[in-house]
Amino acid sequence: MTGLDAVRGNGAWIETSDGRRYLDLAAGIATCNLGHSHPAVIAAVLRQMEQVIHLGGVCGHAPMYELADRLSGITPSSIESFLFSTTGSEANEAAMRVARAATGRPGIVCFRGSFHGRTQGALGVTTSRAAFRMGLGSGGAHVAPFPRPDELGLSEEAAAKHALAELDQLHRHQLAPEETACYMIEPVQGQGGCHPAGSDFLVGLRERADRHGALLVFDEIQTGMGRTGEWFAAQAYGVDPDVMTMAKAVGGGFPLSSVGGRAGVMESMKPGDHGSTFGGNPVSCAAALAGIDAMEAEDLPAHARVLGARALKRLEALADEHPQVSARGLGLMIGIEILDHDGRGARPDLAAEIELGIREEGVLVIRSGPDGNVVRFLPPLVITDDELEMSLVALERAIGKTMARAGSV
Repeated sequence: MTGLDAVRGNGAWIETSDGRRYLDLAAGIATCNLGHSHPAVIAAVLRQMEQVIHLGGVCGHAPMYELADRLSGITPSSIESFLFSTTGSEANEAAMRVARAATGRPGIVCFRGSFHGRTQGALGVTTSRAAFRMGLGSGGAHVAPFPRPDELGLSEEAAAKHALAELDQLHRHQLAPEETACYMIEPVQGQGGCHPAGSDFLVGLRERADRHGALLVFDEIQTGMGRTGEWFAAQAYGVDPDVMTMAKAVGGGFPLSSVGGRAGVMESMKPGDHGSTFGGNPVSCAAALAGIDAMEAEDLPAHARVLGARALKRLEALADEHPQVSARGLGLMIGIEILDHDGRGARPDLAAEIELGIREEGVLVIRSGPDGNVVRFLPPLVITDDELEMSLVALERAIGKTMARAGSV
C-alpha cells in the first residue's frame, strides 16, 4: 500500500484525495492495461448492467460464451477450452486440480521466486517470500531453481542449462517424473522481482513435460493481455503451454480470471467438479470483451513491445552509470533492482528511497522481490510517448539522487 487515497483515474493518471495527480506506473499491479476509466469499458458495463448483472453459474449467458471464443483467438493455439473464476488464486488452484485430474499424479513443480496467489493451495506453490509460506507443508509441491543470469553471473543460455540440470536432479532425488502432474511457472516472475524465464528455459520445460508425460502450466496472470509485447508471454517466447491461467487485465479492470487448456486436459474436470459464485460474471465478461476490442483497435501489445524496448534500453544505460542498479524485463514489465556496492546484497532501503523520490516527481511505482529491492515499471499500456519520457526522466532523477546520497558517485 502506498498511503495514497485515489479519488479518480483517467488513462495513465490517477488523482488522489489531496488533489495531486500521479502518472501511474503500477496500473493496479498490471491490471489496468487499458488505463483508468476507459470509455469503451464503461459503455459496455453500463449496457450489460441494464440486461443482467449476476447469475452465479445457474444459467449460462452470451457474454461468457463470446469471451471464451475471443480468448481462443488471442491465446496460443494449444489453449482451446476455458473455465472462468474471479481471482488469480482461484485460477491457479483450478489449474492444479486440472493437472492432477488429467494426469492422475500428485506432484507439482514450482520455481524459486514464484508467486501464484494468497489462498492456501496457491500459497503452497508460492516461494517469492518466506513469510508467505508460514505453516505450510509441501502439499505435493516441489521447488526447482528459476534461471536468474544476473544472480548466477552467467549468460541467459548458461543459466537456463543450470536450472534445467537442477530440475533433472530434483526428479532424480525428490519427485519422480512419473509422479509429476505439472510444471507451473510464470514466464516472467512478477512479485519475485520481474525475472524473465527466457526462451531456452521454457523450451527445456516443454521438452521435459512431453518426455515425462507431465503438463506445462503457464501462470500468465500478470504477463497476459499485451503486457509483454504479445497477447501472452507464451507467444513472445514461442512456447505453447498445456494449461494457462489468466486474471488481472483479462477483465478490463473488473474481477475475472480463467484457466484455459487443451480440450482433452480440461475435460478431465466434469461439470460441478469446480465452481465459483462470481466466476464468469456477465458484467465482468462484458468488460473483458470491450477491453479486448479496445486493445485490438489501439494495437496495444505492439505498443507495449515498442515502448518496453525503449524503456529497457534507457534503464540499462542508467544501470551502466550506477553499478548498484540493474534492469531486466519483457515489454512493459520491467524490474529495476537495487543492490549494494559489490552488486550482490539487496538494498531495499535504497529502493524505498527511490520509490518515494519518484513519487515526489509525480510518478507512482511499487516494489517487489523477496527483499523488496526491485522497483517495478508496470505502466498502463495506453501510456503515450510523452508520458513514457516523463516517467523515465523521473526515474533517472530519483535513482541519480539516491545513488549520490548513498555515495556511489
